[in-house]
Amino acid sequence: ELVSGEWSSDVWASDLLVRVQTRKYSVALICIYFVCLNKIKGKVNMGDNLENGIENMKVQNGRAELNEDSVDYKKEEKPVDGPSVNCRIPYFTIEDFKKGSAKLFDEVIDVRTPLEFAEDRIIGSINLPVLSNEQRVTVGTLYAKDRMSARKLGAGLISGNISQHILNHFIDKPGNYKPLIYCWRGGQRSRSMAIILNQIGFDVHIFQGGYKEYRKVVRDHVQENAKKNSIDEFKFILMSGTTGNGKSRILEAMKEKGEQILHLEELAKHKGSVLGNYPGEPQPNQKYFESEIFKIMEFDLTPKKVVWVEYESFKIGNITVPKKVSNKMMESTRIHIEVDLEDRIKFILKDYDYICKDKPHLMECFKRLERLAGKKKCDEWRDLVQEDKFEELVRDLIVEYYDKCYRIPRGEALQVFKVPEGIILDQTKLLNSQMIIDIINLGDEFMRNQTENIKIEI
Repeated sequence: ELVSGEWSSDVWASDLLVRVQTRKYSVALICIYFVCLNKIKGKVNMGDNLENGIENMKVQNGRAELNEDSVDYKKEEKPVDGPSVNCRIPYFTIEDFKKGSAKLFDEVIDVRTPLEFAEDRIIGSINLPVLSNEQRVTVGTLYAKDRMSARKLGAGLISGNISQHILNHFIDKPGNYKPLIYCWRGGQRSRSMAIILNQIGFDVHIFQGGYKEYRKVVRDHVQENAKKNSIDEFKFILMSGTTGNGKSRILEAMKEKGEQILHLEELAKHKGSVLGNYPGEPQPNQKYFESEIFKIMEFDLTPKKVVWVEYESFKIGNITVPKKVSNKMMESTRIHIEVDLEDRIKFILKDYDYICKDKPHLMECFKRLERLAGKKKCDEWRDLVQEDKFEELVRDLIVEYYDKCYRIPRGEALQVFKVPEGIILDQTKLLNSQMIIDIINLGDEFMRNQTENIKIEI
């Protein structure tokens, strides 16, 4: 890596090899020392002949030593037009990341494959892969057989892909553009792109440790319950209530009013029930779900205000609420929301209208309900679907299935809020309702009491 310019690594290696073969070990080591020392000083042209270094040696007490006084470190460099560049890429550490310093970069670039990126990533990063999914498999397979051939093939493929990214993405970036680049471990893939962007003149940094280091921090933060972290400093108030009472709508209205919410259903892309899949939108990977929670809890919310969370099962579709968060929920207090049956029916018909339009999918969902509701009851629901009697279907689902399966929350609620008739169906009315104001005031009072209790303990 130290050899560049006209003096090729092959010539350098062969020259040293001759010295080693002739057992001139000390001379060979001193030559390497001379090259490294002066490369670090940045004053010696690496194209100089190796013999120039030998001339600066002197022999004392039978040993060859470097005469550093004969080296002119003050030699002036020729001015370079355009931005100043070098091959030293600064690192961005995980400690920098935990301080929130990633926001200082114009872009965070994930150079891993699209498949790796889709599974999980730093929230807000973009994907500019230096190897495609197929190319990574090809190079990896070859590497197991012939490392040198694999490295050459990988270098060729990476160079071509980076070229396209430069032409399609970086071509219009200004001279003060500052990107942060990461790959799996902050190794060859990220460095390949970083060196080229550095030579263009951009202020590029490499995420030291890459995604692997980032994932360890996320996992330890949201899954590890034995160690205390910033999640322990937050105060949650859960919002409980039966299916179809619009808890998610209430949370969204409170967010518009400036309240802090952790909307687990929205993050999981699932409404929590058997019929809760988001239309045309798959659930995220478990790792990405945890990344979103980490980002929200660590960078978006403050422990100085209450965090509102919907009372959820710890399994939301195929996603599991991470242990640290689920345990926090279990020890938190709650409020309870009550809505009239007729409003619940109207709300579900409106909120789940996409399911009514997809009869085959609805029929498939009933198969998953047979174990709990029984085949006979599910057949009755199928008949109602075939007859387009969706209001009757929803009524029966609520009364005969959802309400009977509803687990009564533990402990007494701080307060029960009866939702006025009709407002759960109109988001504007809900947003401006007295109920939302009362819930927010309750949260403020709760935090004041928590602060007073802490003062008394002190």
